[in-house]
Amino acid sequence: MAEDLQRSVLSSTDSAIRSARSLHHNSSAHFRNFQDLVANAKSHYKAYEDTFFNTVKEELKSAREHPVATIGVGVASGLLLLPGPRRFLFRHTLGRLQSEEAQFVRAEKNVKEISLSVDVMKNESRKLLERVALAERDMKYGHTELMKAGSQIQHLAKSVYKVEAQAADIMDGLREIPGREALKLRAEASRSYS
Repeated sequence: MAEDLQRSVLSSTDSAIRSARSLHHNSSAHFRNFQDLVANAKSHYKAYEDTFFNTVKEELKSAREHPVATIGVGVASGLLLLPGPRRFLFRHTLGRLQSEEAQFVRAEKNVKEISLSVDVMKNESRKLLERVALAERDMKYGHTELMKAGSQIQHLAKSVYKVEAQAADIMDGLREIPGREALKLRAEASRSYS
């Protein structure tokens, strides 16, 4: 049994060593492939970068040698790329070549869009006016409730003032009564009063 155990341990260690060597060999091969790929990518990038900058240098030299052509290309590209001049050119060149029917259809479409936006704005303004009326009504109701609460507070303040005056009169009356019972009543009234 010990021999079987020893053989199985030896076979396990041998297979582990073989798989580790295989893994090391495979990983180093993948790493070398990756290094080759990076080197290849660097060389391609350098070639494209050189080509790009050489082309830019040549075009700048050409622009310096032919300033009139450069200005003409700049103005033409400005006219074609900017939206305002592009619309102006279209209206005054190709726009004039459109038939009257096409112009009428385009104008009719614009009128429909404008009437739709006017309807939307009318609906929004109507909703806003309804909200304003509702808010005004709520504000008036709140103002009325606030005024009622203020008058109730004033009424309560007057009532408290009257009760305090009556309590002061009772205390004065108790102070005028001589004797032990009067002292007890005064002490009890002063505890209740404060």
